[in-house]
Amino acid sequence: AGTDLVLNIHLQPSGKPQWIQPSLGLYFTDHPATLYPMLVQLEMDRKIDIPAGAKDFIVTDEFTVPADVELLAIYPHAHYLGRNLQAFATYPDGTKKSLIHIPEWNLNWQAVYRYATPVELPARTVVSMRYSYDNTDQNPLNPNDPPKRVTAGNSSRDEMAHLWLQVLPRAASSEGNDPRRVLQEALARHNVEKNPANFEAHYNLAAMLQARGELAEAMKHYGLALRLRPEDATANNAFAAANMAAGHPEAAIKYLEAALRSRPDYFDAHYNLGTALAMREDFEGAVEHFRAAVRINPEDANAEANLGGALAETGHWKEARTHLERALAIDPNNTLARENLEQVKREAPRENE
Repeated sequence: AGTDLVLNIHLQPSGKPQWIQPSLGLYFTDHPATLYPMLVQLEMDRKIDIPAGAKDFIVTDEFTVPADVELLAIYPHAHYLGRNLQAFATYPDGTKKSLIHIPEWNLNWQAVYRYATPVELPARTVVSMRYSYDNTDQNPLNPNDPPKRVTAGNSSRDEMAHLWLQVLPRAASSEGNDPRRVLQEALARHNVEKNPANFEAHYNLAAMLQARGELAEAMKHYGLALRLRPEDATANNAFAAANMAAGHPEAAIKYLEAALRSRPDYFDAHYNLGTALAMREDFEGAVEHFRAAVRINPEDANAEANLGGALAETGHWKEARTHLERALAIDPNNTLARENLEQVKREAPRENE
């Protein structure tokens, strides 16, 4: 729920009206998954700035695999100037293995290539890509006549340098490390090192670190992300949540207010700001933001439970009871609502408000 599926397709003009009707295959099963492949992306779009007339413009990237994986499939991607696309693995003992080599790339024949037998990539294997581009009039696929400077972008007349790997991490190590999490963190750190001025790179690493409880480093990267996009509502809210988890609700408040200036109907920011204000015993302020959260998402039991708790703290016993009962109607197992309701029943005066 709440997820958008975006289909990005490349289209070529034919000179006449065309009916565009892409298909998407979804496969369902009665049995839960037992294997969980991951996608690993190498890319170096920021290095793409191909002068007109360049015959052999080279773009490279590499990634050191931090855990044992099986390589199931590979998908190289470039546009019309791509000519010689290579990917290879350098094993820890120094030996090299070609993973794919397309000496005469053609965008019209791009595909995902699946290995008949999975390729073993042990930890510390370096996966590399090396793409060459031909921006001359000798390239029959060059869309520009005469050739002109080409940079990275989503249009087919722009260029890309992507390599996608579908890998299957091995089972957890004897130390109990989750290989999927190890791989995700290594990718996030690789992206930060490669693109230190990239908002998404810092934000994704911070979110990963926060989920693991490494709040100090997470806040460092949230801070770097916010330097790049100071008004980003999601990053402000996440930075605030990390501060609250670290026991600094006062520091969180200004970031939550910034998030709401950018996105006034942001449920998470209202909920977190209500929580932060309640932590410093500003229950009137907390009520305002918990009310907003309930208005935005009336089916959230925790928002109802916290609104009820804040109302009780301000002496609005009857309304508090209404919201706590509403929380339990949404989620009968909501512990916070049940405890707050029991407290209201014990402490509320019998007379009407």
